[in-house]
Amino acid sequence: MASKSEFLNSSKETDILVIGNGPAALILSYLLHGNTPYYNADGQYGRYPDKTLHQLLSNIIAQSDAYTANQASKQSTSLYDCVLHNLSLQSYILNAGMTIQKNVFSTINFLLDTLMAPDIDTDIEARKKTRIKWQMSKENAVNHIVIGSGFAAGGQWVGGDMPFRTLSYAEMLSLPGFLFSDYFKKQYGREPDQYYRPYRSEVAAYYAMYPSCVGIDDSIYTNYTVLSLRRSRPSHFTAVVQENSTGCLSVIRARNVVLATGVSTHHIPPDPILCPIISDQYKAGIGLLCDQQESRLNGNSNVTSNDSTVLIIGSGFSAADAIIALPPNKKIIHLFRWNPKSNPSPLRSCHRETYPEYATLYRLMKLAAAGKTVTPLDVKKSQNPLLRSLVGRYEGIPNYSIESIDSNTVRFFTSCGEITERNVDEFRSYIGRIGVISYLSSSLRVELGLRSDQIWASKDTFRKRILNRMMRWSKGSLIEGAENENEISISETYFSITESDLSSLISDENSVVVEDYSATYGLELSDNIFVIGSLVGDSLVRYTLGSCVVVAGNIIERFRGKTQS
Repeated sequence: MASKSEFLNSSKETDILVIGNGPAALILSYLLHGNTPYYNADGQYGRYPDKTLHQLLSNIIAQSDAYTANQASKQSTSLYDCVLHNLSLQSYILNAGMTIQKNVFSTINFLLDTLMAPDIDTDIEARKKTRIKWQMSKENAVNHIVIGSGFAAGGQWVGGDMPFRTLSYAEMLSLPGFLFSDYFKKQYGREPDQYYRPYRSEVAAYYAMYPSCVGIDDSIYTNYTVLSLRRSRPSHFTAVVQENSTGCLSVIRARNVVLATGVSTHHIPPDPILCPIISDQYKAGIGLLCDQQESRLNGNSNVTSNDSTVLIIGSGFSAADAIIALPPNKKIIHLFRWNPKSNPSPLRSCHRETYPEYATLYRLMKLAAAGKTVTPLDVKKSQNPLLRSLVGRYEGIPNYSIESIDSNTVRFFTSCGEITERNVDEFRSYIGRIGVISYLSSSLRVELGLRSDQIWASKDTFRKRILNRMMRWSKGSLIEGAENENEISISETYFSITESDLSSLISDENSVVVEDYSATYGLELSDNIFVIGSLVGDSLVRYTLGSCVVVAGNIIERFRGKTQS
């Protein structure tokens, strides 16, 4: 990582400031170091399986190659050219309904994911069959700083987590240039199992190791918090940064800013009515639950814990993890929302063979919602250890409404409208996670379409703005007579893409390549302010590459002066 000493008590200038150092920020840094993606139809596995998508890419590359040849350019056509100067790819994906099928918000995220790992949902070795090849192009390198508050790179994956396995398989968490399987082999001397779901601590260690393994650690700064960010001039930003361990302040001036702080850094706080029973474990962020589960995972059976009742609120994976982690002498009161038609629990999508623990808990929640419980015969027949463990100590209460708290007694309305009460000793709330954007100045928040006092960000925060700007294209040119020749002036316009059938989309006569403009896909929220990662609206790591390619491509082209007037 970059030296802290050179950063403290100083003012620093950079072309690009990336706020956040999670997976998306690491991918962006990999790209801004000059690692350039190309479509590879000539590798071991041949062209991309979708013939139409392959034909679209091939035609775009041919057209772009012809254009650059006429311009006496030595640059071959990369995926930057394919996605920035042609919207027929996006049109095809939208018309085919692919993003709807996969529940993906951003078309560009879907496109790069499917090229990086074709059919990964059904082929676990898809990463090895990637249709993207990487080449180092020094001319595509742009000076940048990636800054994050964690003690290591990795964003929300770093520290303080319970020792649970991830939902995604290992290769779905991989970043370009150094896959998780590379990390695993380096650590353990062997390949991970095909359907390996790593522990979160393993993923955190992988992301922490990633910068040094791909040669980007010179741009990664950890253990720093951005306190404020404001636009100081039309094409400049000023950030005040604090070193977490010493409190020392620094100032960074940047020409472009990329927001990559994510939407999962903080738990949504519980209802204040529950404050009297918030336990010390919850206040500490982690606690006895983690220690007990980790001890059992390490084979320590001598874990002692007082008999008590734990109140857990939530219907998602975090609540499920907390329930699964509890030792067998703890009783569980589980309050959750149940609305399977319009707002189903994410546990519903978990297959009992792939995710047996989550499927089991979802079954118990479903039974509770129907006013039923597991019968003794079900328990006797079951070979499920979690089901056997939970029966008799788990009570699910759907669609609750808390009425009052008196000491450790919780009174609440049930879904039938009856008032009931339970005595509880500990409390956990897992009603969701959220990101923080309090570092943005109030004027910058308004500029991005937010309220001036808005400090929280979810995956929906920027969706409307991204959609409104989805078809916007930008044109960058050097400012004549500017003090700094790297200052960029951005003008924007709209190009309408008419509805076309697939035959016209892939026709050789189709000429929608626009070399003087580049598509931002709505990811430039305002002049020189970009967004990547889960702030785009897609929270899975596998769907981060697309936004990073678009943002990196736009930045690289502006600083290379390719899109000039």
